[in-house]
Amino acid sequence: MYDFDSPIDRRGTDSVKWMAGDSCRSSVWPDVIPMWVADMDFASPPAVALAVRRRAEHPVYGYSMKTEAFCRSYIDWMASRHGVGVERGWLSFSPGIVPAIATAVRALTSPGDGVAIMPPVYHPFRNMVEKNGRTVVEAPLSRSGGRYGIDLGALDAACARSRLLVLCSPHNPVGRAWTRDELEAVFDIAERRDVIVFSDEIHGDLVYEAGRMVPSLALGGGARKRLVAAWAPSKTFNIAGLQASFIVTPDPAIRARFDAASEATGIGSPNCMAQDAVIAAYNEGGPWLDEALLHMRGNYDALAAGLAARVPGVEAYPLEGTYLAWLDFRGVGLEGDVGPEIVERAGLWLDAGVRFGPGGAGFARMNLGCPRRTVETAVDRLAAAFGPGA
Repeated sequence: MYDFDSPIDRRGTDSVKWMAGDSCRSSVWPDVIPMWVADMDFASPPAVALAVRRRAEHPVYGYSMKTEAFCRSYIDWMASRHGVGVERGWLSFSPGIVPAIATAVRALTSPGDGVAIMPPVYHPFRNMVEKNGRTVVEAPLSRSGGRYGIDLGALDAACARSRLLVLCSPHNPVGRAWTRDELEAVFDIAERRDVIVFSDEIHGDLVYEAGRMVPSLALGGGARKRLVAAWAPSKTFNIAGLQASFIVTPDPAIRARFDAASEATGIGSPNCMAQDAVIAAYNEGGPWLDEALLHMRGNYDALAAGLAARVPGVEAYPLEGTYLAWLDFRGVGLEGDVGPEIVERAGLWLDAGVRFGPGGAGFARMNLGCPRRTVETAVDRLAAAFGPGA
């Protein structure tokens, strides 16, 4: 029903992804293809575009309030898509999850406190901790047999020195969708060490095996007593620029601390376009998402097969969640910050793994939210640059 293969020219739209990509230069390739920042090159669901157009037809773009329909769209989505009950009173608003991480750090820790992260991980986690005067405590992921896992010993040691854990589920950039057993082990450590868990689940709808995503809100025991779960339609429906996220905190005492810190920043309500877009996305966007997932899974399969056949020195790690492939370039002799070398030799702007912290050297992250031909072109270029005989 939906077209994910026709290219859409995003130049002239102030796109971070494409404007920054245009600033990249290669002496080999006249055009550098941006496959870095995590937004899709797909049109958002038609229902979303229609909702925004209808709202734009009214010529007054003033303040808007959080409506019941706005909150209900997310609650109903979680119930129907993930089988999880969410109460209206648990919801707080944030324009994005990164600002919400900063708010949680200020609300739930004190200056100098430790905040645990599991690198290689989305780089704003570290930035929000350090820029708010707290101490990053690392619990690096384990890697065995071409698959990442949680090093529970390292995590326990990190949580012993921390007041807050920022969890990424599914994990960006390594593409793991954590199992229930893994998540329960994380929350067992959090309970033993008396640590609150901020769980960034922005990619929670972008998982490729039915039932694979385990929302932290679905865990039993005492998980909800120390949980701040962050969800958003932004990655799911490619509406990140509209800036609306749902921060879900079942425990009233933790929620009161978060809300007080949020109010102190002046963060208010969604903008007048975002609210209608979110309602349309959650209420009508399911079929679009189902097809988008099939397309992006096909993109990953094409990438993995193409690399195995033509660039065997570059390994694509298994992709369980997100639309971001994690690529190991160490087999073709790249170490450290691989980004400039890939731009110069292959004409691709990928997110260099070093941005994601320890364990990222020699790796890069590739965005697969694009037409299939873009992925095929990327494989062609990688083969020309790094394939046998290159």
